[in-house]
Amino acid sequence: MRADRNNENAQTVNDIINKLDENIIKHRRSEDENKSRKQRSIVSIIAISLAAVLILAVAVYTAIGYIKYNGKFLPGTVIDGTDFSGMSVDEVCDYYENKINNYTLDIKHNTYIIDKITPEKISLELSWKAKWYFAGLVKKQANIMWLPAILGRQDVYDLNYMDIMTYNVHKLNFFIADSVGYNLPVTIKSRQGSIYYNGNNFEIVPPVQSDQIEPATYIQRVYSAVQSLSPEMVIEESDCYIKNEMTPEIEAKLKTACETAENFFKSKNMNISLKNYDHDFNLEIINAIYNIDAEYNFICNESTIDNGIDVISDRYNDIGKERSFQTSHGTTVTVKGGDYGTYMDTRSLRKAVKSAILDNENVDEVINLKRNTLDGAIGEIGDTYVEIDLTNQYLYMYVDGKLIRDCPVVTGLPGSRATPQGVYRLKSKSMYVTLVGPDYRTPVRYWMPFNGGIGMHDATWQSYFGGNKYLTRGSHGCINMAMSDVAAVYENAKVNMPVICYYHDRIDAFKPISAYERNKA
Repeated sequence: MRADRNNENAQTVNDIINKLDENIIKHRRSEDENKSRKQRSIVSIIAISLAAVLILAVAVYTAIGYIKYNGKFLPGTVIDGTDFSGMSVDEVCDYYENKINNYTLDIKHNTYIIDKITPEKISLELSWKAKWYFAGLVKKQANIMWLPAILGRQDVYDLNYMDIMTYNVHKLNFFIADSVGYNLPVTIKSRQGSIYYNGNNFEIVPPVQSDQIEPATYIQRVYSAVQSLSPEMVIEESDCYIKNEMTPEIEAKLKTACETAENFFKSKNMNISLKNYDHDFNLEIINAIYNIDAEYNFICNESTIDNGIDVISDRYNDIGKERSFQTSHGTTVTVKGGDYGTYMDTRSLRKAVKSAILDNENVDEVINLKRNTLDGAIGEIGDTYVEIDLTNQYLYMYVDGKLIRDCPVVTGLPGSRATPQGVYRLKSKSMYVTLVGPDYRTPVRYWMPFNGGIGMHDATWQSYFGGNKYLTRGSHGCINMAMSDVAAVYENAKVNMPVICYYHDRIDAFKPISAYERNKA
């Protein structure tokens, strides 16, 4: 009995303990739930606060972008290399309007400015579309990107100036048509590739690039320069000349032409020289009598031989022919007549060449060449000569390119006694000669004839020289000079030197000078 009672008491104690544990656990759970509820409440409050701060920050950030950069370019905006950060559309338009209004295109040739295009010449101005164009660029930018832009982000735009400006096409076309650059003279003639005999074999001669302006290309280059507001256009660097280039196809054709020419001349036996002249004339003849046609085929026949002999004749037969002469005034005149130069027996040359080339005969011949030149030169005036301006009554003497004397003169009385123009050979020089004519007999100290009875000499009877003295007191054709001047010319004169007499435009600066003043000079 007692044992059962003890067991019952033990069970009761365990129940009480378990009950107490359950109450403790429930209490703890209640405390944990309250604590968690408080923590969640705090988090919620913090989250709401942060959200409010973020919304406020976004609002402030957006407001700054809208207020500060509305209608303006963001920082880091670069258009055609220029920074327009923070500038409005109107400010950018003002910038480009000023740039266009002050624009100048300098067209250069050989380092010189030969043409100048300014806005007023072609009605160049800012277009009414410019404002729309720049406003469109502003719209592409998001104002909210102002902070990244400040921190270094860039918006870079290329600019086509034709989107913001306009000009009068007709005015530009008229300007180009009348411009110096468009009408530059051709100084280098274009020549297609050819072949040349060097004495041993034929070799290819590359084509010669001309400096002739290609009209359409030149116009396009000027247009491009204006449309990009380029400050200058250098013609030599603009690739606007007519092209003449060596291509692989042309080179192959020229190689074939070389082979054909070598085989052709290999069977010919021709040896022609010029009398008393060590120039390889045979080589010159060979390179003159054949032709390379437009398709680069070698041709040598009677027609090409005649043309070649004509070219040689023009080169050596120049007595009395027209010459271009660069005067001491810096101008160029055309002089015709006179006896200075060379003369070749062209008939004998033509016959000899045709016999060798067309008839396959053995030819060994010497061609006569007459030389009325200084030191036997072939026709060239050279840099030692006397130059006489018949219009302005002035004489210049050069020796080896150096000006030895310049002075006023009196030439022939206009009419039958006028001094004829031409390039003459100084025949001789002598002192103390008496000049004799139909109605005169005049002793002179210095005498240098160059055209029959016409020559340079002193004229002590002339009171002054130059000006219009020749119109009333002109000579019988001779060149009257002051004693001091003729003495200087006589001292430096060389027999056979050229004497060039020409007419020129009147130059007001040339005035008469008294004989007394000249003899003191």
